[in-house]
Amino acid sequence: MNTPTQPFEMKTKAYIYGVDILDGDDAWALFDAAAKGDVASVLSLLKKDRRLVNAQYWYQFPIHRAVEAGHVEVVRILLEHGADPGQSRYTYDSWHKLLLNAQQLAHREIELLLRSSMEQRFHYHPDFECIKNAIISRDATAIQQVLEQQPHLITTSDALGNNAIHWCVITRQLEWLQRFASAGTPLDALRADGHSPILLATSGATDYWFREGRSRSHPTLRNTSVLVGYLLGLGAKYTASVAASIGDQERLEQWIKMDRGSVLGLDTARVSPLSRAAAAGYAHIVKLLLDQGANPNLPEECAPEGRALWEACSANHIEVAKLLLEKGANPNAGVDSCECCLTIAEVYHGDQAKPLQELLRSYGAYWPPYRMDKEQLKQAIRDNSPVVRHDEFLRSTMQHCDTEMLDLLLNLDNSLLERLATGDEVTQIKDPALLQILIERGLDPTMCNYRGQTLAEVFQENGNGTLEQVLTGFRQ
Repeated sequence: MNTPTQPFEMKTKAYIYGVDILDGDDAWALFDAAAKGDVASVLSLLKKDRRLVNAQYWYQFPIHRAVEAGHVEVVRILLEHGADPGQSRYTYDSWHKLLLNAQQLAHREIELLLRSSMEQRFHYHPDFECIKNAIISRDATAIQQVLEQQPHLITTSDALGNNAIHWCVITRQLEWLQRFASAGTPLDALRADGHSPILLATSGATDYWFREGRSRSHPTLRNTSVLVGYLLGLGAKYTASVAASIGDQERLEQWIKMDRGSVLGLDTARVSPLSRAAAAGYAHIVKLLLDQGANPNLPEECAPEGRALWEACSANHIEVAKLLLEKGANPNAGVDSCECCLTIAEVYHGDQAKPLQELLRSYGAYWPPYRMDKEQLKQAIRDNSPVVRHDEFLRSTMQHCDTEMLDLLLNLDNSLLERLATGDEVTQIKDPALLQILIERGLDPTMCNYRGQTLAEVFQENGNGTLEQVLTGFRQ
């Protein structure tokens, strides 16, 4: 295994990928120590800052490195210190993949550690798939049969922490909510990503891994507020996030007097009541929270620069957006893989979003690099526009790169060659001549990325053929 290189993005004392601002050097040091099985360094770093245990980079955490390398004691320590792969964005590399990885690598002791932790945290049981499949099938007879034959599954969950009530919410089956609650399924259980059933309902009852039912024409109920009310009627916990999502100012004011911090911070799913109110378009709730000191740029799940404004823009709530912008919300914030404030409004609302887009521009919003053509990208480099510091700028330029753009980039950014060598953006280049120029200008094809892969290995993994094949094509 080659020695991994610290990602360029982590070379900062204010690194953020999840919801905590961390020392990027320490975060990388923990990734490295976990991969090497260096118990002493792992303990020292966690003593310095316990939050490092869930430092995230590209959906993964230090525990992923320890599991891959088979370091049992490091895995144990990380779990004891709160390692939580359920926080992986969109649960993309959550417990389910980590457990599968341990199984595939035949790390039996690590597999048992992970299973034990999953059982303790959200009552995971591998046989839960039986009841999950029955609920998804919407077959009452099949559900009843599983309950009769395997009643112990009533209180268990799948590998992502979804119990039967979560699955009733996701599939929007009111009649089974009460039956499972009455049978003993925990009504407020938190799944791996921190969503209780009612928080899932306030979020639209959608799940990253289950897309059926999202269509507006699907025969299941469309207004998910019915699920929220039904769960409250069954006794689900009424939290600040739930109150904000349904516009309950009176209850929020009571909570502010009792526990202001819980109302202004993040809920168990790492989303703020402010963002939930913004998504619902409740300007009076947004104003209340902002007046109480809620930070619209507070890092949230999948949104390191704040989520509230993006939520308002995705629903074209211009009054809410104005309130947030007046309080300093970042007009260029976005949600991972879901556009930015300026573009998400257009995606969902077309020309109806123009007034909102004009408002955003008046506060400094700019067109993101992934929506710019080659000439616009070149001009942005010439002007040293703020957009050149966008996370997606390098990838976007590599997709459109020619010799002129390459020269402009090399003159603008001294770190360009290092960033290309340690990332995968260079694989976006389709012209071998440009790759040859980069190597001649100092790009080191033997330098490894954060996974310990050389440039040649990255090319091959991304389906571009070997680096030598690309360069041979150029020479011929």
